[in-house]
Amino acid sequence: MNRFIFSRRGRIAGTATALTLSLMALTACNTGGGATNPDAPAAEGGTLRVLLAAQASCIDPAVAFSGNERAIARPLADSLVSMDPKTGEIKPWLAEKWEANPDSTEFTFHLKTGSTFSDGTPVDAEAVKSTFDYITKNLLTSSFRGAGYLRKYVKTEVVDAQTARVVFGAPAPYFLAGATTNTLGILSVSSAKKSPDERCAGDYIGSGPFTLDEYTQGQSAKIVKRQGYQWGPATADHQGAAHLDAINFKIINVSNARSGSLQSGQADVMIDVAKEDIPMLEKSGTVSFGTQPGMPMSLLANSSRPGLKDSAILEALRTGFDRSSAVRAVLGERYTAATSVLTANLPQYKDESKLLEFNPKGAESALNDAGWTAGPDGVRVKDGVRAEFDVNFTSTYLAASSQLLQLFQQQMKDLGIVINLHDLPQAGLLQTISTHDYDFYVTSLTDVDPDIIRSTATRILDAETLKSSGVQALFDATAQKTDPSARAVLFGDVQDALIEKGFVIPICEAGQLVASGQKVRHLGMDFQGYLDFYDTSLAK
Repeated sequence: MNRFIFSRRGRIAGTATALTLSLMALTACNTGGGATNPDAPAAEGGTLRVLLAAQASCIDPAVAFSGNERAIARPLADSLVSMDPKTGEIKPWLAEKWEANPDSTEFTFHLKTGSTFSDGTPVDAEAVKSTFDYITKNLLTSSFRGAGYLRKYVKTEVVDAQTARVVFGAPAPYFLAGATTNTLGILSVSSAKKSPDERCAGDYIGSGPFTLDEYTQGQSAKIVKRQGYQWGPATADHQGAAHLDAINFKIINVSNARSGSLQSGQADVMIDVAKEDIPMLEKSGTVSFGTQPGMPMSLLANSSRPGLKDSAILEALRTGFDRSSAVRAVLGERYTAATSVLTANLPQYKDESKLLEFNPKGAESALNDAGWTAGPDGVRVKDGVRAEFDVNFTSTYLAASSQLLQLFQQQMKDLGIVINLHDLPQAGLLQTISTHDYDFYVTSLTDVDPDIIRSTATRILDAETLKSSGVQALFDATAQKTDPSARAVLFGDVQDALIEKGFVIPICEAGQLVASGQKVRHLGMDFQGYLDFYDTSLAK
C-alpha cells in the first residue's frame, strides 16, 4: 500500500538588521504576538489552569514541536536571543550582545553575567557548547527543527566563560532566528548526560522563569515559579520573576469538553478552539489567533513510489481538492487555505494560487489523457497500478487534521482515487518517516526563514527526483546566499518548481486558536504563534 503521513514539527538573513527588515511583512500579518487584556495591571500570584488539546509526549525543548508540548517546555528553558513578535527584531535574552561574520559561518554570543540554571550553576559558554553538541550528536532524527538550524554545525568554541562562538561549515543565515526558539533553548551541562528519553520525560535543567514540579507523560504537568529569576527576554513587558505562582496543564482531547470547562470557570486557558465554540467563548472571555509562519500543512510526494511518477496523479491531487471550502468548513474563517509552499505571512512567499485553483474537470481530463481508466469498482488503474494510497497521519498536532483529510478523501474518491486514512501515534510516524516508507508525507512546520522548505524537502522527498528535476540545484544555491533579496528570488524559483512538478501540494496555513477566561491578563503569543506565559497574570 502507499503511504501518506501527517506530522507537525515545528531563521536572519545575515545580520539582525537584515532580519528585522525581511520580517516586517511577517509580523504585520501575525495576529499573535499580542496579549489578552494588555492594558490591565499585572497581579502577583495564583495558579493558571491550562487545558491542552493533545498529549505532550516529549517536553525536551529541543524536541517539543506541538503547541501542547511547547506550552510546557518553553517556560523551562531560555534562549540565547529573543524575537520581538511585533517587529521581528532580534533582541537580547541570555546573550546581551552578539555578532556574526560577513558570510554567516560564525556567530559570537556574549552572555549576561548572573544568569543561572535552576540547579544554581551558571549559564556559561560551556552550557551553550554542550546544548548544541548534544542536539547534533543525539537528536538529529527526533529534533526536526534542531537538525535544520544546526545543519553544517561544526563546533562551539568556548572563548571564555561568558563568550561562545558557534561555527558552521557553510553559510547559516537562518541560525540566529533559530536561536530565538525553544528548539535551541540552552540547558545545563549536566543535562547533556541524560538520555533522550530521560529528557523527553522532563529530566533536564533549564534557566527559565519556571521549573518542572510534576509531569505525567500524556496526562498532565505542573510548573512553578522560580524565585530570583532576573534575566527575562528583552521582548517581555517586565523583568524579574514571573507573576504567576504556578501553571497546571491538563490534557482534554475533546474540544467541547475543554470549552465547557473554560466557560464554567474550571479552567483559565484552552488550546485549539473549535470554530463552533468561538461565539460562546468570546462572550465569556477572549479568543486569540496566532498565525504560524513557515510551511503550511502540505502533501509531499515520494515520486519513487508506484503511481506517483505520473504527473497526472499529482496534478489531480493538486487541483481536484477544494481546499478553500474544506478549510472554512472545518476550521472557520480565521484559518486560510494555503496558496504556496510558504505561508503568506513570510516575505519570501510567492503566490501560486493559479496553479492550485480548484478544477475537478481539469483533474479528470488529466487522468483520462494520461491513461488512468476506471476499473469495475470505479478506481482508476494504469499499467496494473491502482490509484490507491494509504494516508498515515496523526491528529496529535492538529485535532482537525482528520476532518480535513476526510474531505480530501471524499473529493479524491470522486476522481477515482482511493485514499485510506490511518491516524497513527507519533512514534509510529517517526518510524515510518525514518525508513522513507510512504507515498505522501504531510507536514506543517513553523519557522520564520524560507530555508524550512529546503531542510524539509531534502529530508523527505526522493533525492534522485530532486536532482534530476533541477530542484536540488536550486536548494544548493539558496544555501550559499546570505543577501535577503537574492535568497528571496531563489526561493521564489523553488516554490514555482515544487508546485509545478507536484512534489508539494499545500493544503492549509497553520495557526493556534486559544481561548482564555476573564481573569487572565497578558496571555501572550510569541513570533511563532505559540503561548508565552512569562508576562501572564490572574486578576484577583
